[in-house]
Amino acid sequence: MKKLYLISNDKIWMKRRNFNSNNDLNNILSCLTGEYNIELICRKSFKKFNYLINEKFNFCKINNIKEKSINIFMVSITLFNFFSLLRLTLLGKKFKGFIFLRSDGFLEYKIRYGILGYYFYYIMFLFIKKRLKILSVSNHFTKVKTRNIVHPSELTNKWFRKKKTKIKFKTDFLYIGRFKKEKGAHYLTQIFKNNLNTFKLTIVGTEQKYIKNFFNSKNIRFIGPVVDQKELIDLYDSSKIFILPSYTEGFPKVISEAQARLKPIIIFNEIRHVLDNRRGIFVCKRDEKNIRKMINFILKNYENIQKMISKNNFYTKDNFKKELLNYIKNEFRN
Repeated sequence: MKKLYLISNDKIWMKRRNFNSNNDLNNILSCLTGEYNIELICRKSFKKFNYLINEKFNFCKINNIKEKSINIFMVSITLFNFFSLLRLTLLGKKFKGFIFLRSDGFLEYKIRYGILGYYFYYIMFLFIKKRLKILSVSNHFTKVKTRNIVHPSELTNKWFRKKKTKIKFKTDFLYIGRFKKEKGAHYLTQIFKNNLNTFKLTIVGTEQKYIKNFFNSKNIRFIGPVVDQKELIDLYDSSKIFILPSYTEGFPKVISEAQARLKPIIIFNEIRHVLDNRRGIFVCKRDEKNIRKMINFILKNYENIQKMISKNNFYTKDNFKKELLNYIKNEFRN
């Protein structure tokens, strides 16, 4: 099999050939390992993470690469990835491949670091774009126009199995994701703490001990990262409505997961592009009046909305693998 150099900003923990990551890198690896020998350029960590990696790969140091021409698949534009490609360029390596964009880096860097962050990302973007083709999850990112679109998903048949017993709701709202400003998590806690305090909100992805007291409230429950599929399904099933407060998104897998469990979803205007003609996703303004109005509508029409959701077309893990390999094989055919 051909070698494929996978450049990722993810941190990898290793012990006796057991690997864990701080992100869902395994989903991408599972699409590629059957077709390519993966040489992984990433960051190593002494801290154990939650995401298990059970696919085969080799750790790779850039200075140890002997080939003059290599195939590259880069996951996201980050400082680590930028300098990895810069080093390969300075070493005189010839390469072709893809930069895989999963979110709008321009907006994320601007929200985190202000206008200087925007232009710093722009410099990295221009350098990488000149050398690698863009493969994206969306055509709505800043300065990204491409026909190379894929739809990430980890949905398998288990996600569509109906519960045999009657579901008991444990929370009104569920959010699964990073507790970051650009993800709208800070906004979400404040509006549920100050305005929607009669509703229960569960936030999954960050343990309570890492949350500042400012964001705590009696009606908000924090749960650490959940990677077990059955546990994730149970979390969706025990929630009435899924809410995604992000200011920027690509093609979030949590929307596909929530819809597979027939959950109505509330999003906000900034990410209305994620609708993708799917029913059961409701776009709302960021104010209490509009959110309450949307909640009342969903609760009054809950069963009808679930029926609408069940008629959607769902993107599965197999679909994602076929899309990804189709682009990669065409690029590395020779």
